[in-house]
Amino acid sequence: MRENQVYAIVDIESTGGNIENDRMIQFACVLLENGEILESFDTYVNPLKSVPKRIQELTGISPKDVKEAPYFEDIAPVLYSMLEETIFVAHNVGFDFQFLNEEFKRVGFPKLTIPAIDTVELAQVIFPTSNSYALQEIVEWLNYDLDRPHNALFDAEATAFLLNRMDEKLQTLPLTTVEKLAELSSYCIAETHLFFEHALEIMKNAPKDLSEDLVIAEGIALKDPSKNSNYLNESRNTFYPETSSGKTDFFDDSYLKRTTQEEMMDIVYQYFSKPEKMDGLAIEASSGLGKSLGYLFPVSFIASSKSPILISTKTTILQRQMVEETLAYLDRFLPLPLKVASVKGKYHYLSLANFEYKMKHVDLEDIESLFCMRILVWLTETVTGDLDELGAGGNNSHDFWTDIRIGQTDIPIQSIEKWTDLDFYHRAQEALKHAAIIVTNHAFLVQDWKKKENSLFTNVKKILIDEAHFFPDVVQAAATETISYNSFISIFKRFGTIEKENSIIATLYALSKRKAIKEYQVQSIETNKVLFESEWEAFIDYWLDQLNIPIEKNSRVIKWQENSVEFSQLSLPLKKTVKELTRLVYEIAYVGNHIVQKCLEATEQLSSSELFNILMFNDFLEEITDNARAFKTVFDQSCHGDHSWVSYYSKNSSVTFRFNRTSLFMKDKLLHSLERYSHVLYTSSTLSYNQSIDFFKRQLELDKLDFVELISSYQYEKQTKVYVPDKQLAVKESTNDDYLVYLTDSIELLAKEVDDNVLILFRSIESLQKVYHNLQNRKSLADKLILAQNISGTKSKLIKQFKKNSNALLLGADTFWEGIDLPGESLKIVIVTRLPFDSPELPTVKMRHKELLTHNQNPFIQDTLPRAVLRMKQGFGRLIRSEKDKGILIILDSRYVDSSYASVFQQSLPSGVKIEQLPLEVISESINEFLKD
Repeated sequence: MRENQVYAIVDIESTGGNIENDRMIQFACVLLENGEILESFDTYVNPLKSVPKRIQELTGISPKDVKEAPYFEDIAPVLYSMLEETIFVAHNVGFDFQFLNEEFKRVGFPKLTIPAIDTVELAQVIFPTSNSYALQEIVEWLNYDLDRPHNALFDAEATAFLLNRMDEKLQTLPLTTVEKLAELSSYCIAETHLFFEHALEIMKNAPKDLSEDLVIAEGIALKDPSKNSNYLNESRNTFYPETSSGKTDFFDDSYLKRTTQEEMMDIVYQYFSKPEKMDGLAIEASSGLGKSLGYLFPVSFIASSKSPILISTKTTILQRQMVEETLAYLDRFLPLPLKVASVKGKYHYLSLANFEYKMKHVDLEDIESLFCMRILVWLTETVTGDLDELGAGGNNSHDFWTDIRIGQTDIPIQSIEKWTDLDFYHRAQEALKHAAIIVTNHAFLVQDWKKKENSLFTNVKKILIDEAHFFPDVVQAAATETISYNSFISIFKRFGTIEKENSIIATLYALSKRKAIKEYQVQSIETNKVLFESEWEAFIDYWLDQLNIPIEKNSRVIKWQENSVEFSQLSLPLKKTVKELTRLVYEIAYVGNHIVQKCLEATEQLSSSELFNILMFNDFLEEITDNARAFKTVFDQSCHGDHSWVSYYSKNSSVTFRFNRTSLFMKDKLLHSLERYSHVLYTSSTLSYNQSIDFFKRQLELDKLDFVELISSYQYEKQTKVYVPDKQLAVKESTNDDYLVYLTDSIELLAKEVDDNVLILFRSIESLQKVYHNLQNRKSLADKLILAQNISGTKSKLIKQFKKNSNALLLGADTFWEGIDLPGESLKIVIVTRLPFDSPELPTVKMRHKELLTHNQNPFIQDTLPRAVLRMKQGFGRLIRSEKDKGILIILDSRYVDSSYASVFQQSLPSGVKIEQLPLEVISESINEFLKD
């Protein structure tokens, strides 16, 4: 910040967000100079209108607070005088500054013309990895305790703290980075660019040496890879502590001793220590046991670059957590750093060559300049170049994020080769050669199995598969080809139009005018593209018509639909259409590849912009060729016995339409890839069904699999309650409308008197959405935040909101049954609306059942029931994650107690859990009593 300049950090609370009609109810200002608070000003304001109830709840400001407060015209002279000569600062300055000026205008004052700075945009640039830029969350992320969010004074003080922290961080960045930030900042809101310009002035007057862990390449500062590798640390000379006391001594006071976790450590150590080829081993570790540390601790003593151990988990998010949390924690205590390589698909990584080009050619009046600023700061922090590290605020659907990623192919040209040693994906692959522990995700691992050559994991003989209950479905997904409406449309959209300057097609035409390439080739591509798009639209429309899919644009309920279709028995006209669509794409690719080859033979004749677009065009050709291969596979007439289906959302069915086909041959081939490993260890909290591992073995087609069950030491008889209402509406004997009313009434009765968060699990998204709309109209729930999957935001946003509240209802299906972490106070009550059986009408279910029937097996006993029981185990596992947790499971399905298979469900609960059948009213009364006991 500029020396001796006063910054006025302002926050306003109002009756609403309408600048013309709403009025101020609180004004607060903190005056900041040279990083120190000079004075604070805070007052309620009488708005001369009622304060809406939602605003009262949000701000804590009551009608009584503003009744005796001054009118705005009374304080306007003081505020105007105070703010003159300052730089105005606010968190979302576009609202506060404009709102204040409208108020001044209303009472006869001229508008303020002082500079204004927005801390939201500053934070997005200076703290690029934050997961949220809401004021409360960003300052908490920076370890500032915001006592009363949405109180103007507290918010203004928090914003002053944030501004100081951003100024401090900016001063630590390399001069070259700040120079580029200032150059790119003209797009920023209002006069936010001044913040960077003032920082640059200060840094030029007192230049500092470049930090030792950074390097500058092509004017871009980034982490020096030579300072961030640990390839040479091979000899660890550390012995595994086999005793419990030895393990305790190894860590510090942060280590929470768990007997079952230590038992797991020893089992994993003994298994991977044996030199001979071993049968597979499955370890079922109860929720809250500390499974990740339970296997990573012993693995860190065994793994070496000569004999690496590969660890695969379900998602890239869990993969990142493993590296940044559990492995980083372990690294604190090991005498030498762990040699860890985390690898994902190349699309996750930043291409430095592409980013350099984008930054040099960015329109300074475009949002892309803001994206470039974020990446410049991030490059001084990231070791991996994994774009997933970037937090919120990135507008990830923007083409910019596609353009800067690693491309489909590696082309040896100078503009790319100069970045080779620093290239993040290249470094990730190099790290694999030296790593002792390799971390990846199931999807990437299985895709690597599909490669005929250039597999990344050829030297790996030992593998550990975490979240293993997901693995069979990931294998099946990898054996399934899927082509959607957007598979081609989104790619052709990136091709651009002739009218759009610097688009791919405009570049091709410009090159043809210079005779660098043949004009007829470009015309051929454009013609075939138009023909394909027309044929593709007609092809999708045909399927929508044939399946009698209605167009639902205004329905509040969004349904996911799946229909089995036999693609290998198409009519003759459809076969011709499939053939023509495939021909058009291959023709585009054939001509396009000739153009690329011609251009790459004469790169010296191309401008940097033209070369970049040729590389983008090459990626474009790779993508459409891959999609054409998938399309051809989906509609292959020679493959019989495969399973095929279409899927779509009822709303916008055409643009969400997908064709799917699973190859049983490919599925078997992928599963046989497990045979290449000498040691395969599977672990999860839900592997066994009916006290047996047989179901999991069948899913992976394994002959032998040893099994260890590690039972939690939690006192479930004291920590949990399971209730089933004694009088329920029979699921099979009721109409859907009656059933939904019953669910709504039951949830209302159970939740209205509860002071804790409630997770409500559904099997049907359609039922979930209808119950959500019903609950919104229940007056007894008016004070509760009601969140619903597919309605209230993304899954991560819903979980974040749920954790922040203590009196919320979260309605979820599918992935909400498992894999979400809501520890302690975040979740104490789970309501299961219906036993989680798969619908027998789903094509993937039909596929599994058809397979079982060919082997004279009962699909319900061998597939439907085990899957439902395992989902219930996952649902129960959301409740108890520590010895201090207490939780209640309520099941609104009488089949849990009165069906022929009820005992199988009940036996899946941990020992000590009791099931009580009581009237719904009694259950409602018992909830608070149990939780507060």
